[in-house]
Amino acid sequence: MIMKTKLFTLIFGAILFASCQQKEMKISRSDFSVVTEMTDFSPAYILKNEVGKVEIKKNSLIGNTHWVLSVDRDITMNEVAPFLHDLTEKKHKVGGMHEDTKDIYMVYSDTVHKQNAYVKVPFKSFALENQPVYELAEGVESLLLKSVADAKNPLDKTQTYLVRIDKNISVENFVNILIELEKQKISQSLNSEVYVN
Repeated sequence: MIMKTKLFTLIFGAILFASCQQKEMKISRSDFSVVTEMTDFSPAYILKNEVGKVEIKKNSLIGNTHWVLSVDRDITMNEVAPFLHDLTEKKHKVGGMHEDTKDIYMVYSDTVHKQNAYVKVPFKSFALENQPVYELAEGVESLLLKSVADAKNPLDKTQTYLVRIDKNISVENFVNILIELEKQKISQSLNSEVYVN
């Protein structure tokens, strides 16, 4: 009996130690909820591993469901952009047998209402190179987003915006920019391709 108790204590202690060693993901924070409920979705996780390398865990992504990304808020856009490039390319590929009609969302914590919330990623493609320099057509403007303040500037809903995201901003900053664009109802005026540089 004493041997069983010691074995149980040893196993329980090992499980407790292992669970304490797991790193808790810190998702982005905001004070506003865009979407509070999500159905028909599959999750993916983008985080830094033990050696500080950014990696994605996407084993459970299913086609034609919304993809909900939990991303460590301290990762920079430069680090996450290659994963967003690959995910959007896979999600929105043209010419596939079955069109995927669902979207990609990022989950964040609404700290005021103490709940998780979701914001849609309005871009269908993430370009990793510099935005080409050319004369913009009438009704098209270039928009560089480095902070939420840039997204709060009065934007004209009749324009189409070619968006560039500063590669040095954090994912938390990016999520809050997306939230601000949703608040202004300007997401529909954004070009489907975004440049991260």
